[in-house]
Amino acid sequence: MRTIPFTVKKESSPDLNCSSFCKVKYLLTFLLVGLLVLPKLNAQESREIDSLQEVLSKKLDPEKRIASLYALGKAYFNASDYRKALETDRKLIEVISKSGTLADSAKAFRHIGLVMLEMSWYDESLNYFMKAQALYGALGDSAKQATSLMNVGIVHDCLGNTPMSLTYYNKALDYFTQIRDESGIANCKLNIGILLTKQKQFEKASEHFIEASEIYKKTNNMAYVGASYINLALALKNQKKFDLALDYLNKSFEIFTNLNDKLHIGYYHVNIGELLLQLNRLDEAKPHLDKARELAEDMEVMELKVRSYEFLSDYYVKRKDFKGAYEMLLKSKTVNDSTLNAEMVKKVSQIQYHYEIAKREAENVQLVKQNLQKELKLTQRTTMVYILIALLLLIAVVVVILLLWNRSKHKANLQLEAKNRLINAQKEELIKLNASKDKFLSLLAHDIKNPLSAILGISDILRTDYAELKEEERMGFINDIHSSSSNLFEIVTTLLNWAISQNGMISHQPKEFDINTLCHNSVNRLQPIAKLKDISLYHESSLEHSAFADDNMIMSVVQNLLTNAIKYSYRGGKITVKTAESEGMVEVAVIDEGTGISEENQSKLFRYDMLYRSKGTTGESGTGIGLILCKEFIERNNGKIWVESEINKGSAFKFTLPASSN
Repeated sequence: MRTIPFTVKKESSPDLNCSSFCKVKYLLTFLLVGLLVLPKLNAQESREIDSLQEVLSKKLDPEKRIASLYALGKAYFNASDYRKALETDRKLIEVISKSGTLADSAKAFRHIGLVMLEMSWYDESLNYFMKAQALYGALGDSAKQATSLMNVGIVHDCLGNTPMSLTYYNKALDYFTQIRDESGIANCKLNIGILLTKQKQFEKASEHFIEASEIYKKTNNMAYVGASYINLALALKNQKKFDLALDYLNKSFEIFTNLNDKLHIGYYHVNIGELLLQLNRLDEAKPHLDKARELAEDMEVMELKVRSYEFLSDYYVKRKDFKGAYEMLLKSKTVNDSTLNAEMVKKVSQIQYHYEIAKREAENVQLVKQNLQKELKLTQRTTMVYILIALLLLIAVVVVILLLWNRSKHKANLQLEAKNRLINAQKEELIKLNASKDKFLSLLAHDIKNPLSAILGISDILRTDYAELKEEERMGFINDIHSSSSNLFEIVTTLLNWAISQNGMISHQPKEFDINTLCHNSVNRLQPIAKLKDISLYHESSLEHSAFADDNMIMSVVQNLLTNAIKYSYRGGKITVKTAESEGMVEVAVIDEGTGISEENQSKLFRYDMLYRSKGTTGESGTGIGLILCKEFIERNNGKIWVESEINKGSAFKFTLPASSN
């Protein structure tokens, strides 16, 4: 069971006292993609923007212009037009620098921080929030300083810096406690509870969620009471207090039903469905998961779709309905792929806008320089003495420039020669790499051609001689077609994954996670495949080991290594996954008792130019691409991968990752 994203409708732009970012931090903690709701510009917001633009077109005193620019920035923020909001805020800063107060500056800085946070410009956002909280501290406004400190904590959490995030939440809590701001205290308690949950301090997290929910009840803030219950259920579930977890989930359902909040009703169904699956109460879990899927499809909530499909797949696996499980996983992958493409388009757009802003600022600097030069020339014309001085200075400057230019040219030539040498070396390396890949693709084309030829040949026999063939012969041919099709599907799927990796379409998002949980889930997912060969899968580890890497990439690596181990193990064999930690690195080993690999062939693994392939113990085919992908994923996460093997004794594929403590 995971924490749901509790989305607050944006009625107005967050001001200095109330912000959707500072009030509920868990909006940004667990399922951040759930917040990617882009509200459209409605008629009321459009009228407000037009009205403010008309006001600003007139001559205003500085105080009214500052107030109008700030209101226009908020209006653009509410309409999710963050670019125009940022441009308006920059104009606001210019006016404040000439005629504003410290309070105006603090207010503007915090609003810019909120806009940049929405645009995922975390470093810039952090800078403006720190400026805002410092100014509020100087002004003695503890409430607004505490709110800004919470914003700083949010940014640190977005950057994955949990200890710093916790530090700033505690600072904010101290300020809210001193001024007896109950809403602020409750918000801090809720945010701290979520961070403690991420750090696996579930008992302490539960205490914070309960305290937050009691305060929200007193202030009749039922939406946040429901949010507290959802987070509390997660903490209780991780303490194996399943009955209490179910109780609080049901309480949150009552609240969201009364609020007619269909989105979070959907998340309630998917969370309780997952918990019931974990408890093997399958008949109870299925209706909840179906309802979650129905709501997700009606509302087009992508993240909720993915989760409902994944858990329905787990349900079908438990029911031994592998066809249904595969269909659900395929739907999940389709939605995930579309979400990934949308995120890539958004990132490209943000980078382009970043470039435009920098370019515009550079042009402004150049314009200022030109104006200064004109003023200097006008001043120099006042007297002949200044003209003479100017000429002498100009001559001196020209001489210096010529000397500097000559020196710079010489330095540039040296740098150019060095770059040319580097380019030539890279060119030679690229030629070698392309040759290796050409050979690699040629071998794959041959692998694809073989099963296709088999399918065409067998299907032609069935087409022409179907009536003369015996039933056993027909079934034999059909089985051959199925086997060739399966091999072809595996080759094409692996080739597609490799192509996606080579094109850089797989995002790298490292974070802290429990490697034992990941290995345990991978073993469970591949148990049905192992059972087909009477192979036993085990996961051995006595301690928790946290790694810092992209968990999706590492999940792919572990599953690939387990699939290979099954392929090259004999019937009735044993495969063990072991985890350990040493010298700041987490080590994972996938050990089998299969055919083993000779020393000569071990040197061919993980390479394009010496693609190594061999048949499995029951004739399964392989491409060798999977291990190449494993090497790329592990090295991208600052780890290493290698193999230890002996013929007829088995193999141990091992890799390391940075431990979270490192």
